[in-house]
Amino acid sequence: MDEGLAACRLIQFASVTVVFGASAFRLYAVRHGDERIFAHLDTRLRGILLIAAILALLSALLFVPLIGGRMAGSASAALDWNISSTVLLNTGFGRVWRWHLLVAALLVVACALRQVQPVYRLAVAAVLLASLGLVGHAAIEQGPLGIGHKTNDAVHLLAGGLWLGGLVPLGMLVLLARRSEHGTYLALLRDVLPSFSRTAYGAVALVAATGFVNAVFLVGSIDGLIGTPYGRLLLVKVSLFLLLLAIAVINRLILTPSIRGEARAVDRNCRAVVDGWHRADPRSRHPRGGQRARKPTTRHPRRWSFRRPAPLIRTRVCTRK
Repeated sequence: MDEGLAACRLIQFASVTVVFGASAFRLYAVRHGDERIFAHLDTRLRGILLIAAILALLSALLFVPLIGGRMAGSASAALDWNISSTVLLNTGFGRVWRWHLLVAALLVVACALRQVQPVYRLAVAAVLLASLGLVGHAAIEQGPLGIGHKTNDAVHLLAGGLWLGGLVPLGMLVLLARRSEHGTYLALLRDVLPSFSRTAYGAVALVAATGFVNAVFLVGSIDGLIGTPYGRLLLVKVSLFLLLLAIAVINRLILTPSIRGEARAVDRNCRAVVDGWHRADPRSRHPRGGQRARKPTTRHPRRWSFRRPAPLIRTRVCTRK
């Protein structure tokens, strides 16, 4: 039962993280460029977001009977509708999870409709991701300390989702740039990487700070970090965090300069091709692609006049002899 809950919670977190991080990526990183490229990117991204939203809704629904079976202490109790309804209607977890299911359904609708603006999709995904912090370890504590712990968990989840979820559209953009024969996606990737890097720096700092606060809340000492199951799990999380941090450093110091160099090479090749065209045809140097077209002149037929010509004035030159 515990393994099923862990798997369901992992699917829930991963799917909501993808929707939140990818929606945010579309707003802060991909802002200027060709509208046709944006339309193609949005089409591919919309399919990924819809699949992730459906997985989030299904895993949220499956989470209720699993919690009921754990509370009853029997795997067969997960199939009992009365136990599931009791969990959903008469427990503190159920009061939070009912709103969570509603927001998950709204997220599926927001990802399915093309008319929905990305900012609304981002807001719904942010609420859904932050609500996961209300049913975790912080739900046990009450009072101002509990509110602070829940807020810290929500910020921790949002920062992690902003960073990890943004890797999905970034990876998709890298694949499109490698498969494309033109340099449009490569130029877009060159413009996107600095924005993603700056956002990732802030998100990583928030993840580290809020993770340290969570460790203080839940572990409390070095002995608890080593001698308790949660402490050992926290060490695994810290190891994964350092691994992702190493990937981010490699991206910043190795991949980003190489992509910028390839983009500059593509620009130089394009300029060389254009210069070759100009040398072959001097008329193509005009900014509109050729010489300015001359306005055609029309010759009007000769107009005949029937007026009498003016009389010639003859002057007589008189000479004296």
